[in-house]
Amino acid sequence: MIKTAYTNLKDVNNLQEKIVNFISERAKTEKTPISQKEVVLKMKDEGVKVFTTVNALNSLLKKGYIRRSVYVSNKTFYVLCRTI
Repeated sequence: MIKTAYTNLKDVNNLQEKIVNFISERAKTEKTPISQKEVVLKMKDEGVKVFTTVNALNSLLKKGYIRRSVYVSNKTFYVLCRTI
């Protein structure tokens, strides 16, 4: 019997997609970089653990979807580089 091998054509998962959409909407409305704290709080409201959100942000950084923008008093801000 032949087994079908399924591959995921998208390189981001659902959580990462939610984060990119949140950063995108915030960029459209406020036109400022978004802090990591705001992203973590938004995802925490949706029931996602803090460390899971931070891991998803780091993965998006590596994949080139977001980038770090400004470092002010030990705060990290993110800017959207490309959309999904």
